[in-house]
Amino acid sequence: MTDVPSPSVCSIRRGPHELKIGYTDIGAGRLHVYLHGWGVHCGFWTPIYDQLSGAGRHVLLDFPGFGASTPPPEPWGTTEYAECLHDFLTSLDLPPAVLITHSFGGRVAVRLAAKHPERVAAIVFIASAGLRRRVPFLKRLRVKSIQTLARAARACLPAAWGEPVKKKLYSFIASRDYLNAGPMRDTFVKVVNEDLAPLLPSISAPCLLLWGSDDMETPPELGRRMSELLPDAEYIELPGFDHYSILDRGRHQTAHQIARFLKGRFQ
Repeated sequence: MTDVPSPSVCSIRRGPHELKIGYTDIGAGRLHVYLHGWGVHCGFWTPIYDQLSGAGRHVLLDFPGFGASTPPPEPWGTTEYAECLHDFLTSLDLPPAVLITHSFGGRVAVRLAAKHPERVAAIVFIASAGLRRRVPFLKRLRVKSIQTLARAARACLPAAWGEPVKKKLYSFIASRDYLNAGPMRDTFVKVVNEDLAPLLPSISAPCLLLWGSDDMETPPELGRRMSELLPDAEYIELPGFDHYSILDRGRHQTAHQIARFLKGRFQ
């Protein structure tokens, strides 16, 4: 399997701050830019890149706060991530790109395509995030109740007790990404509370949506809703794969669908 290092660094200025973006730039031809999910880095794309490496130019970057890139100077939402990506593409003088995205990377792609359509030739959304999930009433009630108890514990108990009790209560309702976010937690909260559905009808680029039938992180229902909101979209559900195995165990099927879609659009 082909290794995907991040040997190069690009400097981006966001206001008074300078950010270092780690990336790999390989090959020549039609440009593919890979946007990874939350909590990982560009090396997560190795199984897919290994299948597509012979076709075109491939740029794999680490989002700020992950891999070889410096963290954002303050809590960011997808708007800041998309503007940083735009500056990155501009600094390298890159042509319009096929964005290949997973989960959180799909959120950033939506923002970029809506604000800077000239940068985007096509988008591949793999198990993308960006739409709010429909949460059953009883689950919403449970979450609200635990949040209320956690805030009360922090407010009413001595600090030495209140904070541990709050953390324990939140562990019953918080996602793994939230619990593991560390210094990126405020950014994570900001990102996951965004609903990007209103932006989807404005995206003119052709889109391929690939979902695993067993995805519990971003269920297939989200992919079907996205495909209905996008003007030019094809939705494909791959049986037997979940949010992560679609990029690993399902790499052959996923790469095949990407290659087929791009061939039909650009060749």
